[in-house]
Amino acid sequence: MHKPIRTAATAATGVALALALTGAGAVVTVATVSAAAASETGAQGWDVSGSFDTQQECVAAGDAGVTDGSWAQYRCVLFEARWDLMTPA
Repeated sequence: MHKPIRTAATAATGVALALALTGAGAVVTVATVSAAAASETGAQGWDVSGSFDTQQECVAAGDAGVTDGSWAQYRCVLFEARWDLMTPA
């Protein structure tokens, strides 16, 4: 009986933490993709520009690229326990 409640509370805490860490002004797309949908070259129209241990590292790199004009948008995608920084091709 306690396990479903604990699982729901953990999930809610994780979502709240992720929102707090990304900041109100940050634009981040977080997606989980299957092995069949992802490849080393990335999704159609997107390139993998880096791979990171944490979402926060990925977001920081994505924001840095936006700031220096390397790309106008990015996505941080969770794939096989790593956060891939996806940028427009």
